[in-house]
Amino acid sequence: MSPEAQRLGPRSWQAGLDAGSPVETEEPPRALQLNEPSTRRRLVYALVGLLVLLYLASWVVFASIYEPDLQFFPYYAVDYSQGFVRRGLGGEILNLFPADLYFTGLLILRWLVPALFGVGIAAVAWTVAVRFGRSERRLMLALLALVLPFGFVHAVVLPTPDLLGEAALAAFAVALASAKRDRSLPVASGIYGIAVAVLTLIHEAVPFLQALGAILAIVVLVRSSAEIQRLSALLAVGPGLVVVLAIALLRRQDVSSHCARLPHRAVRWAPGPNPSGAHAYVDYHDWTCRFITVTTRKTPLIGPNQIGWAPLIMSTMAGIVILTLTMLVIRGISGVPFARVRHAVRGRLAWITLAVLLVLPVYATSADWTRWWIAISFDVGVVYLLYASRQPESTRPATRATRAWFAVAIVFFALAPIPAAINTEQSVRGLVTHCSQLVNDPMWVGICP
Repeated sequence: MSPEAQRLGPRSWQAGLDAGSPVETEEPPRALQLNEPSTRRRLVYALVGLLVLLYLASWVVFASIYEPDLQFFPYYAVDYSQGFVRRGLGGEILNLFPADLYFTGLLILRWLVPALFGVGIAAVAWTVAVRFGRSERRLMLALLALVLPFGFVHAVVLPTPDLLGEAALAAFAVALASAKRDRSLPVASGIYGIAVAVLTLIHEAVPFLQALGAILAIVVLVRSSAEIQRLSALLAVGPGLVVVLAIALLRRQDVSSHCARLPHRAVRWAPGPNPSGAHAYVDYHDWTCRFITVTTRKTPLIGPNQIGWAPLIMSTMAGIVILTLTMLVIRGISGVPFARVRHAVRGRLAWITLAVLLVLPVYATSADWTRWWIAISFDVGVVYLLYASRQPESTRPATRATRAWFAVAIVFFALAPIPAAINTEQSVRGLVTHCSQLVNDPMWVGICP
């Protein structure tokens, strides 16, 4: 070692060796942190933020008034009173409400899911905007986090309980991105793993859908040794998989005995009036009993022979487009290439591959492939957002092209759900019209009243 290197010390000497490598800074230099938006621009972004909040509130109003909730109620229709069953914890939570408030409890659970998910997304947005220093690019990323395809609107329109796993993952990723010491990694991973294990009793897809995000967060957001990362990955993913195995081996297959506890009540099952001008109602007891009985007795595997290739191909294409657009927008605003994330996981590809393979059982048991692609987008997108927000590029002044890219992206993502909502409403209206012809088809049992 040269005398100059000895004088500067080992850290400076090592920094010279790593000069050509991507550099990650836990806390950006103070000189970079001074690159905050001007007062005028802050007012503009405050207005944009207000418009985003009004936009999200409008979707809440739309869903609460217009969207039927019947399709989400069966998640809480069974409990453990007749033995260990799949998704029984949801019913146990519902049992905390008095019998005369049964449907009030269902509505509370329906809105509790997007509320908790919203808290998770808000925590990610706040961390991106504030935690690593203020800059215009970070502010853009924080606002975009709320309207990305995996964001709050998705949770409001489709509040399935597996979103609770995404809320837990968001909190876990924020905790790791803000951690000061790598010794806190196993502790945070253990707490997250226990949370996932509990949530698996509400929806068994949680450990499969969030494994990729948990592994990425452990590897990308925290600098630690391979031994600590390996232990943390096991603590984060293992408990949920153990619970899934217990559910598969010990659960009761036939839940028809739970029908007796379901009350009778006319519930709207389709948006808006049908062509005759009347709203479509169905008895909650009959519809839910038929739904849970059929879905638990039939084979869990689903494939092209049951629904055809076209829906699966279209769902896959839509999901890939959503994932690609999400990554491109984060890269365009932050200036941090996704290749930097790939560089961070180098040497851990076996872990990432295993996490990706864990998603396959979900695809094999449900035809809602676009929904699973959105879950993957959440896993990767949240980690990418937090990682990019603490990179030096995110502190650089935003260019005119960056601001234009932000404006186009936020308008596009804000308008994108509207055609999907219109298409869904028209499809359901058509289903109401033709349901009398479909009711004898086993595929539609539990869907048609």
